[in-house]
Amino acid sequence: MPVEVILPKVDMDMETGTIEAWHVREGDQVRQGETIFEIGTNKAVMEVEAPASGAIRRIRAETGIAIAVGTPVAWIYLDGEAEDAAPAAKPAAMPTPQPAAPAAVVANHASNGVAVGAVPAGLRATPLARRVARQNGIDLRTIAGTGPRGRIGEADVRSHIAAVVAPAPVAVAAATCRSAEAPADTLKPFSAIRRIVATRLSESMRTAPHFYLTSEIEMSAAQGLLRRLAARHERLGAPKPSLTVLIARIAAGVLGHHPLLNASAEGEATRFHERIDIGIAMEREGDLVVPVLRDAGAMDMPAMAREFARLREGVAKRSLTPAELGGGTFTISNLGMYGVDSFTAIINPPQGAILAIGRTVEKPVGRDGQIVLRPMANFTLSSDHRIIDGVTAARFMADLREALENPEVLL
Repeated sequence: MPVEVILPKVDMDMETGTIEAWHVREGDQVRQGETIFEIGTNKAVMEVEAPASGAIRRIRAETGIAIAVGTPVAWIYLDGEAEDAAPAAKPAAMPTPQPAAPAAVVANHASNGVAVGAVPAGLRATPLARRVARQNGIDLRTIAGTGPRGRIGEADVRSHIAAVVAPAPVAVAAATCRSAEAPADTLKPFSAIRRIVATRLSESMRTAPHFYLTSEIEMSAAQGLLRRLAARHERLGAPKPSLTVLIARIAAGVLGHHPLLNASAEGEATRFHERIDIGIAMEREGDLVVPVLRDAGAMDMPAMAREFARLREGVAKRSLTPAELGGGTFTISNLGMYGVDSFTAIINPPQGAILAIGRTVEKPVGRDGQIVLRPMANFTLSSDHRIIDGVTAARFMADLREALENPEVLL
């Protein structure tokens, strides 16, 4: 019998999901474990693998349409099975046909009926290469892979894109002729993760009345502690601690004394969370993701450095589950490494606060009647005024300053 491919439940509270992209076409040969489509939830986008090897047929789900968990979306036929062997099943929900929207301008159009970015049977390409090709409208059959057995990697796709978009010499007469015309614009649809970010942060700005507090904090003690911890972590076989990890560890200790900063608004009530789960804002190919350090208040620095490194690798490889990308109670966003002095961040709903960190810069400050140079950094707290008042937020910031300027007290 054909093997049923269903829309899986990838998150505990998931009831519906959306197929963001098919990696195969009707009739393609697939191998067990090969990625066949991407599913989007309200937290993340996950790759779904083929449960068996064979020909994929009767694809019943369109992209971009919400589908109930457990709904059959296709069948995989084993060798020799007739197409009419599939069991009867209720088709996945389909929308009422609508007029086609204007197509986005892409870098390379398929001229032979193959979906742009799709992977024909027998073509070897990494999942990341497929994704980059699909996002940029590239037909993978036009690319020569440099990997084992001709496998196409991300670098191959990006090299191809660079070659395609490289400006070619243009005759002066032609340029003059076009100069009076309006430039050609490009419309690129949001990626699945960008849609999630846009929806959630728009909701946050609409529903949560934000207010902001900024403190300039001396980082001398924190920098000295990081240097001492680096040697200890090396002896323990733990990753070298970063400033973001140290701030997360110190913030977790301070949050234990300020439960409202670790709470969230729920209707006309405040939900207090027992655990301190700190989300760390990270970038992935232009998209924002927030993996979570679970029970950060109970971690020591080596354990937190290991978990942070694991999460960062998972973000790069797109291997984190929705559970690892959601459910935080407080978020930290550090843009100091990009030379940003200070910024205000949008609260990650349903959380009640987010801490934004700017770069550390040596500045002249007054100490004991003398003007001296000290490393200083701006910390800006965004708070939800429905549950957090100005004085409550100010007390948290005062304790955070004290802890960062005397970090051994908490560690």
